[in-house]
Amino acid sequence: MSFTLKKGFTFGGWLPAIVPDQELDNHEFINHSLAKSEEEFLFNAFLESMKNTSIANPNPSVGCVIVKNNKVISSGCTEIWGGRHAERVAVDLFQNTDLLLGTQVYVTLEPCTHFGRQPPCIDLFKDKGIQKVVVGCLDPNPVMKQRGLEILKSWGLGTYNPVLANEIKAWNYPFFVQLQQKRIFIALKWAQSLDGCLADDNNGWQWISNIKSRHYAHWLRQKYDAILVGIGTVLNDFPSLNVRHPDIQQARNPLKVIYDPEGKIFHVQQHEQNKLIEKTLSSSNSTIILINDSALKFAKESPSVWIKKLFNDKKYCFITLNNNHKMSPGESIVNALSSQLVSDVLGRPVQSIMVEGGPRLLSAFIDNELFDVAHIFIAPFFLGGSKNRIFSTAKRSLNRCLLRQVSTASRFSLAVQERLGDDTLIEILKK
Repeated sequence: MSFTLKKGFTFGGWLPAIVPDQELDNHEFINHSLAKSEEEFLFNAFLESMKNTSIANPNPSVGCVIVKNNKVISSGCTEIWGGRHAERVAVDLFQNTDLLLGTQVYVTLEPCTHFGRQPPCIDLFKDKGIQKVVVGCLDPNPVMKQRGLEILKSWGLGTYNPVLANEIKAWNYPFFVQLQQKRIFIALKWAQSLDGCLADDNNGWQWISNIKSRHYAHWLRQKYDAILVGIGTVLNDFPSLNVRHPDIQQARNPLKVIYDPEGKIFHVQQHEQNKLIEKTLSSSNSTIILINDSALKFAKESPSVWIKKLFNDKKYCFITLNNNHKMSPGESIVNALSSQLVSDVLGRPVQSIMVEGGPRLLSAFIDNELFDVAHIFIAPFFLGGSKNRIFSTAKRSLNRCLLRQVSTASRFSLAVQERLGDDTLIEILKK
């Protein structure tokens, strides 16, 4: 599944709505020959869909606007999982549904026709005097089979305008992938220098990307259900792994996942324990630690006060990795995160994870092409190191990363290329 997005759109949504001072006013997709066009109202619905910051996962984040006399008179976005869908939120704002007479409805995703945690949205539009319902993207749910649009057309209401279909799909890409491929959606994210270094060779902790890139990165953290990092990154950087940018108003912190097959977290020094408690492990939310069974059994027999603290605190959940040697590290991680236990910890099914590093862990996923989208931030300087690169031969890799020839290397699809200050953001997909 590969496609490109219009200028200003990313897999995190409409970039100027995310990053302060990101100027991009020329919406080329909007039909400026009309005072207010279908395209513009669909764009308004798209912006509405971003307001829930993906709290609807694993449901799609949908936006809806209701228009009368060329003015938006009501709007809504999907509520938290199990809550109302966008169309119902927008309609419920009317005390009297007679006020829907003569309106037009614009919704980013085809209205549902089946009962789930909510009743069908399609019934909201029948016999209300609505002039038309404009759908921006078809629902990939096999239960639907475009029935929503067909029913709307049979009532003389349905119109499909795909001007933002790819952009709506990108915003809801985890929903599309999980429905169509029946697995967890995997995103990769890293920042690098022009020569491909993710850090300097001294392992110095310093941001490579600028503040605009970091703002977008924090937005992505709340978009995905979980963040995955390796224990090497944890013990080098002690990252907080939360959403803490002051301009992001409705933040939801992701589930923290640490890949630590050998159980290094059990053997840290006192000053490292303090940093872990203060930063990486400091959260009211749960933290999942992925570990080999042998390392976990060894730790359970230890008299260490630190180890007992980790086991006794219910915030920390240890999940054993599959020892099947036919599985790559990436496959073993995804298999562990697909367990019911992880869903129980999160409180709902895990739809998506974002792998933030370091380079060894990222390389393991890239080597097996075990990802759906990669968010890559490129800063305009050179570092010249060799240790902290994707597929670096200066460090022991998690799996056998063979050197590639140009003729056999996999080529990916460039879906997004945007400037973030002096940084360049690219987002790539598998072809």
